[in-house]
Amino acid sequence: MGESLIDAAVPFFLILILVESFVGKKRKVYRWNDTITDLGTGILFSLTGVFVTVAALWVYEVTRTHFSLQSLFGVPEIPTGSPFHKGANGWEFLPKEAFSWLIVLLAVDFIYYWFHRATHEIHFLWACHVTHHSSEEFNLSVALRQCSFQRIFEYAFNLPLALAGVPWWMFLVCHGILKIYQFWVHTRLIGKLGWMEKYLLTPSHHRVHHGKDPEYLDRNHGGILILWDKWFGTFAEEKQEPNYGLTTQLGTFDPISANLHVYAELWRLTGQAASWKDKIFVLFKKPDWRPDSMGGPRKIPQVNRETLRKFDPPLSKWRKIYSILQFVLSAIAAVILLKLFKQDAISAEYFSVVGAWIIFSFYCIGLLLEGRKNALAWEGVRLLSVPFLLGYFLFRSGILFRV
Repeated sequence: MGESLIDAAVPFFLILILVESFVGKKRKVYRWNDTITDLGTGILFSLTGVFVTVAALWVYEVTRTHFSLQSLFGVPEIPTGSPFHKGANGWEFLPKEAFSWLIVLLAVDFIYYWFHRATHEIHFLWACHVTHHSSEEFNLSVALRQCSFQRIFEYAFNLPLALAGVPWWMFLVCHGILKIYQFWVHTRLIGKLGWMEKYLLTPSHHRVHHGKDPEYLDRNHGGILILWDKWFGTFAEEKQEPNYGLTTQLGTFDPISANLHVYAELWRLTGQAASWKDKIFVLFKKPDWRPDSMGGPRKIPQVNRETLRKFDPPLSKWRKIYSILQFVLSAIAAVILLKLFKQDAISAEYFSVVGAWIIFSFYCIGLLLEGRKNALAWEGVRLLSVPFLLGYFLFRSGILFRV
């Protein structure tokens, strides 16, 4: 399967997170329980994303092969080579190739703006993006807090590129550049950046995007360029630092709940809606819309900084140490699993079984972080499942029959 551009960037992401946590220690930029949830949802996103990406790129390439302008109307192929070429006289710059890559990157960014905007304005799409906004902190680790289902819809939005004849690997490189750019704007430690504020998405712009203050909601959706927001009426300048998170507090450190809670809410709302028209509107109107029979649109409350309390349950020292240790071990297992699978060293079956166990581990760790009464019971179940997991591998590999 091979590693992507983002996979190569992950070690640098982690180093920068460590640097930011050290530099921002006095400002309390990080909370250990929130950061564990950020990284846990990021790993969950990577585990599930393997199959999503393969399926989505297959659809993308089938679309390009059979329905693109090139295949249907004989339009010339777009240049896809490197803008730099080493010839007999040294390195040469190839303008056509450079222009082609620039246009594709701009197209990816433009499509991302509309996809990102749609995830804030259409309720069922908000369900696949809400995870990213559920942290009450704003730091580089929040950039890794992604929903496992978002890529399904995000890649679907990019199918026009396949129709234009852009190869899947060219799209994936430009999409990777977009995502890597977005990482650095998730920080409170960088102020306004002069001329860059006019054209590019900056940390100041993106802090607004993550704010739950009514004046900041659904603003600054750009990926690389902030120009799209300025041109299409969704720009807001940072007047004061926002309060971060959802308008209704998530109240959990469980990455599974962080991924699924809006889907559960949609199920409840569509069940309560009186008519089919209202059921459809619940899915397609803005997330705060409600039919008149359910009280009308939900009002977004003003945020009172004086009374604001973040979700931060007290834990004993030993439970904290144990939770961090178990998370680190589970994260290492996930990284090894992903690397082995992408190198074709293990089968999809093995990957799925161990991946499911790692996801269950993050669920149990989330319960521990919340101080739940049933957390220790679930952790016991998780630990007792380890011998069964090992037995499964021994059985499938035939070792049990040779002993």
